Amino acid sequence: MMKYTTIFLFLVIALSSCFKEDDPIAPHPKSDLVKEVIPLTQYYVNQVYFNLSNGEQVSMNQKNDFDLSFSCADTASIIRLNTSTFMTAALTEYSSFDQPIDTNGLDWNFDRSDGNPDSTALKHWISFDGSDTNYINKVWVINRGINAGGFTLGLKKILFTKLINGKYYFTYANMDNTETKEMVIEKNEGYNYIQFSFEDGGFSEQIEPLSENWDLIFTQYTTYVYTNEGVPYPYLVTGTLINPNGTRVAFDSTMMFNDIIIDDVLFLDYSSNWDAIGYEWKLLIGDVNGGDTYYKTLSNYNYLIRSQNGIFYKLHFTGFYHEETGVKGYPTFEFQRL
Repeated sequence: MMKYTTIFLFLVIALSSCFKEDDPIAPHPKSDLVKEVIPLTQYYVNQVYFNLSNGEQVSMNQKNDFDLSFSCADTASIIRLNTSTFMTAALTEYSSFDQPIDTNGLDWNFDRSDGNPDSTALKHWISFDGSDTNYINKVWVINRGINAGGFTLGLKKILFTKLINGKYYFTYANMDNTETKEMVIEKNEGYNYIQFSFEDGGFSEQIEPLSENWDLIFTQYTTYVYTNEGVPYPYLVTGTLINPNGTRVAFDSTMMFNDIIIDDVLFLDYSSNWDAIGYEWKLLIGDVNGGDTYYKTLSNYNYLIRSQNGIFYKLHFTGFYHEETGVKGYPTFEFQRL
């Protein structure tokens, strides 16, 4: 009997050594509850990047400061529209700027707010077949959307030609072919995206902070909303997007915010969707057809955030109005490291 017991113990030890242990969670102290106010302003002019680990607003820019974002990842070729200005894009059948374009017959698309690369308006500008890179070499029309005052920013024609050695090449012009420009945008290591503006003859600018330095961005963005009949349509909303470089979010509305501890959040269903927090932490109350309206904050909506370095936070919104002036556009939230 002792012989078989010894063999059994040997097998247990040998087999258990073949299984990888669960990655331990690095110990870290629970922090105090922090309250933060984000100054988007009354007309949602600003975009604000926020770092949870140090509780700082990392940077702030005006939402009209750029038009396109180019992925900086080594193997990526994603080009995104600035959805905070309600931008859209349409593909034409032309391979040069010579032909006049009837915009009424175009199929306009916007970038979906979940961040899926397959749901971007410009996704077909490049494709891959094994080791071969193919460019569609067709003219796109870009509708630059609207500024914070609601005024249209106009149309541009653009032709993306190649991506070589980390550099995007493209040509753009006004719809009448005036002010034709050839541009090169180079990837910037350490960043998710580098931005480009059509203003002032066209220029690139690193607006987005280093990818490791932020968790959340407070901004307007375009998404689908639904009619009472369930019909989707694109709409400009104000809310919160997450850093796609490893930030994850889970939602809960059953627990009391102050009672949430680390053990409550470890095994929740975490999402990598950019709009996992989104805009639905507030409700528009009142008559939207010309009557009085106001935003009610849903403070029972809890957002559990796992940062890119594996730290867990709880966050909920407590207001949308400036405490002293009563002006909208000042999202207020509380958060705590667990």
